[in-house]
Amino acid sequence: MSLTPPAFVLRATRLLLLLLAPAAFAAPFEVETFRPSPQHPLLLLAPREANRSTLTIVFDAGAIEENFENGLTRMSQHALLHANARATYEKLALAFYKSAATLELRTGLHESRFTLTAPPSQFDALARTLLTSVLSPKLDLKRFKATVERTQRDPQPVDQDNWVEMLLARALLEDQRYRDENLGSVEKLEEMEPQKLRQYVTTWLAPSNATIIATGHFDAKALRTLVAGFKGGTPHKLEQAKLSLPFKRDVPSDREVQVFAYPVRIETARHAAAARVLASLMEERLYNRFRNAGVGYGFASEIVLTPAIDVFALILPASERSGLDLARFLREEVQAVREGKLEPGSFERHRQGMLRRLQLADTDPALVAEQLRLTRHRPAWYGADLPAALEALTPESLGELASSWLRNESSIQIHFTIPRPPPRETIELDPVPENR
Repeated sequence: MSLTPPAFVLRATRLLLLLLAPAAFAAPFEVETFRPSPQHPLLLLAPREANRSTLTIVFDAGAIEENFENGLTRMSQHALLHANARATYEKLALAFYKSAATLELRTGLHESRFTLTAPPSQFDALARTLLTSVLSPKLDLKRFKATVERTQRDPQPVDQDNWVEMLLARALLEDQRYRDENLGSVEKLEEMEPQKLRQYVTTWLAPSNATIIATGHFDAKALRTLVAGFKGGTPHKLEQAKLSLPFKRDVPSDREVQVFAYPVRIETARHAAAARVLASLMEERLYNRFRNAGVGYGFASEIVLTPAIDVFALILPASERSGLDLARFLREEVQAVREGKLEPGSFERHRQGMLRRLQLADTDPALVAEQLRLTRHRPAWYGADLPAALEALTPESLGELASSWLRNESSIQIHFTIPRPPPRETIELDPVPENR
């Protein structure tokens, strides 16, 4: 008879200890999940001892949900700050300035977010003010014109970090919204009807469609009590796209890139550990392969996690002048990893390196917040089980998962190329007669 308690008892015990312990003693990788009902926001709490704390409010709504009403998401974010009777922007800005705090807005394809960073001594009060303004707004449409003008002066209405997601979505998905040339543009907002702003905020930026992420040193009990008071709206759940694979195509683009990708499903901590080590290991292999070939390249080997597509991606610039077949290089490296042909010691080096990097990152509230933003749709990506999964990972278990993910029949090969301009028409002139 085993004396080991069931897994759910261990998890419950860890959670109880977390709730009873002060933030300074929270265990590494610990994350508390709190959601009273589907109509409430999802609250993710990661107490850490640090000199800065972060609060991120993420809505599952971005430029795609605008449905060709370009700029509506970004304008709605600005309206929650600049056309909100809950708190004037001037009052918010003064409070942030006096507290040495910062507030950042980001707008992606399928999400929009506010990120507050502040010293722990000022964090709880600022978090309460921001959460109340954003999740329980009182829009003042008399300030609609001023909000439009402020939004149009926004230097970066759509997050440029989404370029890989955009490239993949435009190539793989049939949804015409991804092909909108003005996606996210804020140039023509003056043509927008004020009521559309109110409707968008009520529908898409509602509490039920939000995730709140708190990291660093904060009053967890106060946050749980506060979040329990925000309720309303219908949760928006975007299903992962069903892809027709294998996929191989040349796609016109505004940049030249070669992408090899494979869908992944992160359902367990073991999957998360293997995916992270696989991406790290492949990056080193690509670096060595291209360096030895004498090709100077910037490239990426990474897990790309989005609301619509989760893939392991190998990304290379495509304009190679040396005549090398880069696609063949990529195929060969993928096959070597799939077959477990690793250099001696490389697996252990990457496993230990990944574990150490994650341990260091877990002490940085901003980095933890970024991991939890990805985790909200796939809970296994980051949490208390991840270190043990990395410790237990073996070359054999990595090879098993790599073989199931990196299959030729599920591969995605896209060559993004800049269209060449049509040749100029030349007009032949009659020869000039010689003077006699």
